[in-house]
Amino acid sequence: MAFDAAATAARIVAGAELIGSGFPRDLVQIAPLSLPVSIVVRSGLTTAAVEETLAAATGRSSNMLKPRRLRGCLAAHRGFGMIFLDEDDPRLMRFALAHELAHFAGHYVVRRELTIARLGTSIIDVLDGVRAPTAQERLAGILTGCHLGAFADVIAREDGIPLTATAEVMEYEADEAAFLALAPIGIVIAKTHEREGQVNRAAVTACLIDEFGLSAGDADRHAPRVVNAVGRARPSFIEQLRKAASKIEPERHM
Repeated sequence: MAFDAAATAARIVAGAELIGSGFPRDLVQIAPLSLPVSIVVRSGLTTAAVEETLAAATGRSSNMLKPRRLRGCLAAHRGFGMIFLDEDDPRLMRFALAHELAHFAGHYVVRRELTIARLGTSIIDVLDGVRAPTAQERLAGILTGCHLGAFADVIAREDGIPLTATAEVMEYEADEAAFLALAPIGIVIAKTHEREGQVNRAAVTACLIDEFGLSAGDADRHAPRVVNAVGRARPSFIEQLRKAASKIEPERHM
C-alpha cells in the first residue's frame, strides 16, 4: 500500500475541527481527539528510558536498542500508539510530534485497518504478534498487498542514519506528512502573500517560523516545497491571491 502524505496529514489534524485550533497547531491537544495515541514528554529522552517505560507497561524487558538520545519515537501495538518526546524547544517538539504521528497514522493505523478489512478480524492476532500467519494467510497477504506481522521497528540508527532503505523511505514519508499537517502548502502561500506581497523562499521561511511555529531548520526544509508549488500553480491562482491580499490591506491601516 502506497503512503499517502496528504491523507495522513488530514488524519493527524482531524481533531482540530472539534476545538477550532488555528496555527501554530497544538498537536498534543489535537491528535488524541481522532487517533488512539498517548503522548509522553521526558527530559533527556534516551532509548534506555523508552525501553524502561515499555518494560514497566508490558512486563517484558528489552535491551535491543543502542543507547542514544532521542528527539521522539513511536511504540505501536494492538491498535494503540505511545509517542515519546524529548522535552526540548517547543518548535522542535512540534515537528517531532507531527513526524511520529505520521508514522502512527500512515505507517501503522491505515495499513492495519486495510489488512483487517481485506483479510478479516482473525488476522488481528498475526498483526499483534500473538501467532504466526498460516500458509493460506501468507498467500492472501501477498495477493491483497497486505503486510502481515507485527509493526516493524525502524528506530535503529548508525550515526543518526537509518540502517535500511525501507526505514529511510519511511522517514522521508513521515516528514512529508508532518509538514503538511503543520503547515499546509496552500495556507502557507496565502499567508505569505498576505504578509509580504510575494512568495519567495525567504518570505516563506519567515512565515513558517512566525505563523506556523516551525524551527528555523524545519522551515528551511519546507520552504522549497511551498515555492515549487507556486511555480506549478496557474497564473489565475496567483492573481486570486493578489486580489485577496488587496482586500485585506486596507483593513490593516484602519
